[in-house]
Amino acid sequence: MEHLHLIIPDLILPREIAPDTQAELSLLEKMLARATHETLPASATEQRLCELFGVVSPAPLRAAGDGLEVADSAWMCADPVELQRQPAQVMVRPDVVCEAAEALAFCEMLNGHFAVDGISFHAPHPQRWYLQMAEVGEVMMPTLSSAAWGDARELMPQGRDAVRWRSLGNEVQMLLHGHVLNQKRLAAGLPPISSLWLWGGGHPGELSTMFGAAGGDEPLGAFARAAGLRRFDSLSDMLGSESEHGVWLTSNLLAPLRQHDLYQWRENLFVMQRDLLQVVWQALGAGKLRSLTLEVPTAEALHHFELKAGDRWKVWRHRQPLAVYSV
Repeated sequence: MEHLHLIIPDLILPREIAPDTQAELSLLEKMLARATHETLPASATEQRLCELFGVVSPAPLRAAGDGLEVADSAWMCADPVELQRQPAQVMVRPDVVCEAAEALAFCEMLNGHFAVDGISFHAPHPQRWYLQMAEVGEVMMPTLSSAAWGDARELMPQGRDAVRWRSLGNEVQMLLHGHVLNQKRLAAGLPPISSLWLWGGGHPGELSTMFGAAGGDEPLGAFARAAGLRRFDSLSDMLGSESEHGVWLTSNLLAPLRQHDLYQWRENLFVMQRDLLQVVWQALGAGKLRSLTLEVPTAEALHHFELKAGDRWKVWRHRQPLAVYSV
């Protein structure tokens, strides 16, 4: 493969909690030390993917990737969440499992209520729902990955049309609260689907990307499906394929960091170094990969690293703790 674009959100922690150098992270620290590093303004993972695929808004592209016909409408992601009320916050819990039949029933109820407003809801995937309307307006909404496990009260829509969307969100919450399916979920000990997280709205755009192959986690999967890219479940297989440019997303550091579980974050990082970064490092040495771009979206900055195969031998660039790269 000529080039791999690897995206690992939250690989680099804020300075106040970043770990000192550790023997267990020697490969990661060596790779970063031998790469060139640039710090760019913060960009959510979904927004960075939009830039890499040449579109403005993620919702219509993700909807297309999930099989919806998106032409001639505006779209917004409307993902099911639980708003968990705690003493100090209203936590956005994103990992609420929903069955396909439940998703369709919820959307049927919402469509019956909002039809008069020209708004319709779709659930082509149980965890990925969409809102279709004529126009989104001027509004800024945090992505679900940015809002996950945060305080919903601090993450409200902003902008000229924010009041409209806050009102619609409150109306959706009230409708979901009284739905018989949520009563059944509570009786069964399951968390309710108490809200829909609205984000990523806009009109469809023309895709434009250099990538021919993709793999890893959502939301990259939706972008890859919409672009018709060849999909891989194994990074080794992708690096050994005939594709010249590939993109891979791994996001298993996001949840433990947002839940303030630094022990699990570290454990996940050790696994990632063994199962992912070791594969990349060996591919660079074996001639299966000529160059690597590693991007690390964080709440503070977008970290951009460039590493060529020949940079492996720049042994004078001594490894440093991750904290060196923190903002």
